[in-house]
Amino acid sequence: MNKTRNLAINFGLLIVLIAAAPALAITRGWLGPQLLTLAVAVMLLLLPNSPETDVRRSLAIFAPLAATALLPAAWMLLQIVPVPLGSIEHPIWRSAAAALAKPLSGHVSVDLGFTLRGLFGYLTLISLAFLTSVLTRNRERAETILFALCTITTFAAIELILLRGFTAVKPGNSPSDFTDSTVALAAFGTILNVAFVIRTIERYETRAQREPQPQRRYGAMMLLGAMGAVICLTALIYSTTYDVLIATAFGLVVVGLVVLIRRLSLARWSVAIVCAAGFVACGGVIALRFAANPSVSPLFRFSKIESAEADAATLRMISDANWAGSGVGSYRALAAIYRDAAGTPGDAAINTITSMVLEWGSVGLLIATVLLLALLVVLFRGALSRGRDSFYAAGAAACLVTAFCEAYCDISFTHATIQMFTAITVGLGLSQTIGQRAT
Repeated sequence: MNKTRNLAINFGLLIVLIAAAPALAITRGWLGPQLLTLAVAVMLLLLPNSPETDVRRSLAIFAPLAATALLPAAWMLLQIVPVPLGSIEHPIWRSAAAALAKPLSGHVSVDLGFTLRGLFGYLTLISLAFLTSVLTRNRERAETILFALCTITTFAAIELILLRGFTAVKPGNSPSDFTDSTVALAAFGTILNVAFVIRTIERYETRAQREPQPQRRYGAMMLLGAMGAVICLTALIYSTTYDVLIATAFGLVVVGLVVLIRRLSLARWSVAIVCAAGFVACGGVIALRFAANPSVSPLFRFSKIESAEADAATLRMISDANWAGSGVGSYRALAAIYRDAAGTPGDAAINTITSMVLEWGSVGLLIATVLLLALLVVLFRGALSRGRDSFYAAGAAACLVTAFCEAYCDISFTHATIQMFTAITVGLGLSQTIGQRAT
């Protein structure tokens, strides 16, 4: 009885986190991390009471990714620990030692508190993905979480349409903060609602082979999923740029490739050709958009730049950055050092990738890219190897592709709410990369 109750509490907390996403997206980031950390801590305490089989199979899923997933944490830890001056520390520590005329230990991070917070935040996200994987090993719970993700992202899209014109919900120093977060939720919603439609078709076809099924029920579910996708897509068209729409389209291409490969039962060489063709087509679209604005730096050529001064200030920060970065989560502290009388650069980076270049450095960015590729390989392979539940992994892989592309467009994925939503989506996808009877 206790195990059943604790499992229900864990599952309820996961639903609460999903349901809170639209509200947390407009809180400027001050509430989301605290709520997320508290919820994950409670869920971890109740994890020993989860079904042993689900935990063991989730561990088997995460085992190949464990070393890669811990590399970003190791890199953040290296950014915090003291290092000798004149080695890999940020130049600010040498300047501070010279100004104070006393020896100081250097650090890669310019703000140890923010980087330490980033380390715990990253470990929280890994834990949340694993907890989601454990809780959604059961097919009924997985379907419930997918339905919740679709519902909440659709509400977020409606929120984006209704509230976008209200300046009261936007931070004064960064007008895009509110819209960027909800735009990311709407992009995810477009993909997840399409995955829900595919799920409904798969369920109808599978069960119709065994016994006749009422078409009205499945028709209603397909209509709900299609309406959700249309609402999310409408919100994106109304509220965002062509580049974010293209990023969402790339995610839909991933889902379409999985459906096409599975429906046609293509051989391996045919799969390689189809995937290569899709990759080349997407690359061509990126090249066309890339050439549209050659005067802007490649790092933020797909972003909305508030002013030429912000562009110049960011380029100045990048030119002074070293390969080790300035510490994860330290952008605000770094921006304060470079801020001029005009107030640039602001507290928010131009886009996520610029923030990562400055905070993570080239090595950290490479580590994060390796982790992303590893996740995509596992999810895509799982989507192609699964039967009727392939849409979970396909949807998660598509969301990751969209997230990577949107990182060049806005700052949405620097927000804890969007990171939380991504972790839940990835955990759901990973949970269904192996069958219920797999060991």
